[in-house]
Amino acid sequence: MNKDLWVILLSVGIGAVGQVGLKYGATKIPDSGPLVEKIITAWPLLAGLALYGVSTLLWIYALRTVELSYAYPLISLGYVLVFIASYFLFHEPIGLLRLAGLAFILSGIMLVAKS
Repeated sequence: MNKDLWVILLSVGIGAVGQVGLKYGATKIPDSGPLVEKIITAWPLLAGLALYGVSTLLWIYALRTVELSYAYPLISLGYVLVFIASYFLFHEPIGLLRLAGLAFILSGIMLVAKS
């Protein structure tokens, strides 16, 4: 696997962890108090935003040398990672239609990666 693909996968993985942090942080925002105080007390929210920033920097680095038509579909791997994390961390239900959609996404990722 070449370096550019590793950078893309790292960007996608960090972005997915950031998304999970945003979800977790959003569930921890208190109902009362000033908005800034609410956000600061929900530190996973801030951590998720920071991880998104790191993910974006890695993405920009990867785009310097990789064709966008190759790289962009690989972002879909983030959907797969968040799907799995949502099931295990937030106990979200997984139905047959969602699994079918996940299978289509994985198929598309495999086709793009082999091109």
